Amino acid sequence: MKVTSARDGFALPAAVGAMVIIGVLVTAGFYMAQQEVRIGIASSNAQLAFYLAERGANDVVNDWSASTMLNMSRWSDTTLTDTLDIGAWSVTARRLGTRLFYLDATGTVTQGGTQFAGASRRSGLIVRLFSADIAPPGALTTRGPTYLKGTAEVHGEDIYPDGWSSVCTNSLTDKPGIVAQDTADVRWEGSDSTDVVTCSYTGLGVSKITTCDTTSGGSNISGTPELMQDSLMVDSTFTTFGDMTWDDLVSLADKTVTSLGSIINATGPDSTAGGGCVTATLTNWGNPEGDVASACADYFPIIYHGGPSLRIQSGGTGQGILLVDGGLDLRGGFVFNGVVIVQGSFETQGSGNRILGGVMASNVDLTEQSLVGGSQVQYSTCALERAILGNDGLTRARPLTIRSFIDLSSVIN
Repeated sequence: MKVTSARDGFALPAAVGAMVIIGVLVTAGFYMAQQEVRIGIASSNAQLAFYLAERGANDVVNDWSASTMLNMSRWSDTTLTDTLDIGAWSVTARRLGTRLFYLDATGTVTQGGTQFAGASRRSGLIVRLFSADIAPPGALTTRGPTYLKGTAEVHGEDIYPDGWSSVCTNSLTDKPGIVAQDTADVRWEGSDSTDVVTCSYTGLGVSKITTCDTTSGGSNISGTPELMQDSLMVDSTFTTFGDMTWDDLVSLADKTVTSLGSIINATGPDSTAGGGCVTATLTNWGNPEGDVASACADYFPIIYHGGPSLRIQSGGTGQGILLVDGGLDLRGGFVFNGVVIVQGSFETQGSGNRILGGVMASNVDLTEQSLVGGSQVQYSTCALERAILGNDGLTRARPLTIRSFIDLSSVIN
């Protein structure tokens, strides 16, 4: 018999090889699909993180907190945060100038568990504060006859209020003491080296009568210059402030105090035992004196009185913007930091009255108004700016029109 040798088959190895190849392809497919899912989720999370950063910056702008930002010195910063269902945002606000701020916003996605969470994006936004254009040109801006008696003083030299130097960011710029429609309407009590006499200015207030001295007794006017004439002064000077009007300011008033009557006594800060400022108190007009970190030190209300006349007395204090529809009479040591706008006459009596900032008195009836006793009106840019920028209803933060935004996601700290 013929014996033949056995031959090994190739079907099994071919089948195993095919299965290996198919397994590799399936594994690669699953891996690529998983990678596509990861890339898609990462891209989606990155976009969500970017939106979170944008939302953080927009929330800070829309809910601008004057009390938080006002006391920041130039180049200092503060950080605000918030947590949402999908993640969180953090915004570091840095003050670049009196009205300019830089917002560095970071958005972080936390949804998706440990496997898919963790995307983060950064963006930057430069914003500027916009508010009413209330800029008194001097310590006292007024019309009609104005008479300073006793030791009353009006000073246009720019100063920082006591205790506020750490929060004042402006440079000092001296202003006129009194800006009047006609310098001939301004008189004061001075000395001719022997007796107290009535003094007045000649011309446009550049020179005063040489025989009248304000440094050795009587009242005092100083500034750069002491007195300035503005013959173009009209009613709208005291009712139009940039894009805002008197009625706009009244509508934004935090306190309408007409119901308190024509005489208001002892205004001052009101706080809780825990140090919170009780802003609902009608006579709480903020705290202009002492530590800027004290209760109500950052409270700058707009206060409106709509009666024909208002007298404030009994050692009251306040800060912000005081709007008076009629005449204003200060007595008994009233201290106020900020802007005072009076549609009627402005008068003071007694000692200790002090306005730090600026006074604008329309004196629409052109009656004689007098500053008597030891009253003082002192110009202060810092007091004016804090009164305006410190009011949440009056001041808004808005991005710069050109090149205000930048994507910082690729920036390495």
